[in-house]
Amino acid sequence: MLRNQLLVELKRACTVKNLLMWIAIIILLPTIRFCMISEGYQFYKPVEVFQEMVSAIIPLLFPALAIIIYLPSFLQEQRNKFITYTRTRIPLNTYLLSKGLMNAFLTGFVIFLLIFLPFVFIVYLEPNLGIILYTPIDENAHIPTVTFSQLLSYGDLTYGLIYSLWVSINGVVYSTIAFMLLLNLNNPFVALSIPFLFYHIFNFVTGVLDVPMFSPLSTIFPFNIEEQPLWTVLVPFSFLLIVLIGIFVFSMRNQKEWMI
Repeated sequence: MLRNQLLVELKRACTVKNLLMWIAIIILLPTIRFCMISEGYQFYKPVEVFQEMVSAIIPLLFPALAIIIYLPSFLQEQRNKFITYTRTRIPLNTYLLSKGLMNAFLTGFVIFLLIFLPFVFIVYLEPNLGIILYTPIDENAHIPTVTFSQLLSYGDLTYGLIYSLWVSINGVVYSTIAFMLLLNLNNPFVALSIPFLFYHIFNFVTGVLDVPMFSPLSTIFPFNIEEQPLWTVLVPFSFLLIVLIGIFVFSMRNQKEWMI
């Protein structure tokens, strides 16, 4: 039953409006950033271009991007009392589980492509096009390294895949927290705003405390600080997982009060 419901949810989610929005997220945002950095910047290697390409715009909007990929559709169903009408056809737990899994899948997939496709373009295609003019590396050149650069020793593709997966997993966690909050809070605006506010407020707090290596932004998009040990990226991520587990446990104990 769950498998069939997942297929139903996938077909329901793949509307023309949603497909156009996902394409815009995947293609438009990196393209805008690429146009901004294609001139006036000094680069030594394609990986540097990729890192700059997924900086600024995408990190700033990241929680919002994770939330808008699927949750507006679910929110619309909540407002139209659509879920109430499905109780006679499918168990509520199965229905909501399919919603949560589809939210995680689509969010993870879109965000993975948002990061990985620019990586493929910059590292494997752009050098043949010659759009970016690279500065020759000499003995006096200082090339700063950032977190996750440790993975480059295993090859560019390994770095691109693992880093894209890391960003994708974080997007899934943020969107799942928002999904669970929608089930438990009467005000959907508050539910959808909390992950976004946490992301930016905690980033500000870590800056004030002079520990930017633990900020949500710098652990997902670590291009604004020097290279840190990989374990540092797990600190805010672990906190988010604890929050998610806490909300899930609370939800299981208060199923009858879900506003659906």
